[in-house]
Amino acid sequence: MAQMSLEELYRGEGVGEKYGILGEVMKDFFQNGCPSEYDERTWLEMLLVKHTLIAAEKMKNEGDTVSGMTDDMSPSSYVRWNENDNA
Repeated sequence: MAQMSLEELYRGEGVGEKYGILGEVMKDFFQNGCPSEYDERTWLEMLLVKHTLIAAEKMKNEGDTVSGMTDDMSPSSYVRWNENDNA
């Protein structure tokens, strides 16, 4: 059972090496391309969600966790919105 930071999880560094979400997203994108009905940015965002969910399920099965996050709180409580950001 490992505990890792979000950065390790996404970059695939340190204990997050077995997940490497960004690497999986790029591998999927380069191997399968982008469907014509989507622009590349939207498709990459969809792949990011897909591979994050795959990693979350794998983490759950292996008993790994993200440091600082527990089941005691709703995942939305970890999100901080910048109300001045109009992106």
